[in-house]
Amino acid sequence: MSSNVRAANDVKRQRGTGFTLIELLVVIAIIAILAALLLPGLTRAGERATAIVCRNNLQQLQIAFHLYANDQNDLLSPAETDSGRAHFPRWVNGGMVPWAGTEITNRQILLEPGPGHIGPYLKAADVFHCPADSSRTNIFRRRGPLRARSYSMNTYMVMGDGLSLGPGGEFVYSPTAFVKWADFARTSPAQIFIFLDEHEATIGNGVFPFAWRGGRSGWWNGHWPARRHGGLGVFSFADGHTEAPRWKDPRTGPKVRSMDEVNGAAMDTTGNPDYQWVWERANGGVPHD
Repeated sequence: MSSNVRAANDVKRQRGTGFTLIELLVVIAIIAILAALLLPGLTRAGERATAIVCRNNLQQLQIAFHLYANDQNDLLSPAETDSGRAHFPRWVNGGMVPWAGTEITNRQILLEPGPGHIGPYLKAADVFHCPADSSRTNIFRRRGPLRARSYSMNTYMVMGDGLSLGPGGEFVYSPTAFVKWADFARTSPAQIFIFLDEHEATIGNGVFPFAWRGGRSGWWNGHWPARRHGGLGVFSFADGHTEAPRWKDPRTGPKVRSMDEVNGAAMDTTGNPDYQWVWERANGGVPHD
């Protein structure tokens, strides 16, 4: 057999073992279809996993909240009394607003002891941060260090509708406030939330302000619950359980790209079932009008 014939046969064999362009396109199309089918399921699985971790974090904060009250003769750790006065009690230190400086990323201060702090009852600062919260020191950018805290406390824990100082420097509490554990007797502890996952654009000094006296159709008082884990909020309650409601209204914790969008977003909640859900669980046993 001549060398030319052998070369021709070799070329035929090589062509026979390869893929045609059409075959490659078919394979690519099949891979794309499989990816389109599998990726949403993987995304939902990831969202469910982060929601479980987030609920576990709030449950640990809730346990610490209980332990603090046990050690303080029934007194509750406050949502916030005065962030400008270090000796006033509050459940946590560290603001999450851009002008708070290094506090935004300082995980250590979350665990340090202080008036009202529950940090010493916890082992790690990770429990203060939602795994789905990707907000940075510059809130609306993807670069930079992660902020240290994602959670806030219901304003009706000790603060209520206002906290003042008496003539002797003692605290004068609002009748709507839960000051001692015994105050939960006026309602069901299973119906009052303590901690929640707060929206990255509105989280501040540890308190979640809420205009409960405004009624079921009030307004978001400058703060939103978070909308993570595929559209869920996450809350812990006084009896120790957690809930992750799926938000129904797009006005609840909307996606925003700047503070201008935050300020321009509607705070009105007329007809918003999500606001009503939070309102029903923010306080109880005291007339709101």
